[in-house]
Amino acid sequence: MKKFIELKAEKILEKDYEGKITKQVQTVIKTEKKGFEVIKIKITDELLNFKEGDYIRIPIEVSAMNSQIFYRQIGKIEVLKGN
Repeated sequence: MKKFIELKAEKILEKDYEGKITKQVQTVIKTEKKGFEVIKIKITDELLNFKEGDYIRIPIEVSAMNSQIFYRQIGKIEVLKGN
């Protein structure tokens, strides 16, 4: 069973890691314990079919290490509502 996250793409980041460009989409969620929290999802698509401000649905894989949660795209991103 795939897991999905639906969010507003607040920010799209490009980072250089060991000579390879990686992309992340960021959103802000409200939590009971921490108040507001920034969620980052690693994007594996070369070309993005969405832009900042769009509402999107991303199939994800979730992993954890050292008390941190990591999210990674594992399928096609669906644009729910364009900006």
